[in-house]
Amino acid sequence: MTELDQIIFREELYRIKSLPTVVLTKIWSEISETEKELLSKILAALKLSLDKVQIHYQPELNLARLPVKPERVIYFGALPAGLSYYELIQTHNLALVAAEDLTTLLAKEAARKLLWNALKQLFSV
Repeated sequence: MTELDQIIFREELYRIKSLPTVVLTKIWSEISETEKELLSKILAALKLSLDKVQIHYQPELNLARLPVKPERVIYFGALPAGLSYYELIQTHNLALVAAEDLTTLLAKEAARKLLWNALKQLFSV
């Protein structure tokens, strides 16, 4: 590094946190208004909104294919092998909660309660 480089690059670099990520197994245009309303209510309970999260469609969960490495993920859909619904799963760079699809959640109040308990851990609410 030259003396000029040392002068120019004296500022500290800050890591910008990624937005929480929601992964859906249905294309947004196929999600009903009641499903969108449920998702909005879930996010509102976390003090978030649809415009404060990244929403991605994947037919099955594949975190490696997300364009940005998220820190927190809420997944709605069929479980990949090795995951459980409504449990906080953490690695050193990622925290994830998997839930049944939104249609199923609409019909199952008990599942919504389990999801809320897991999301409280995920978002430290």
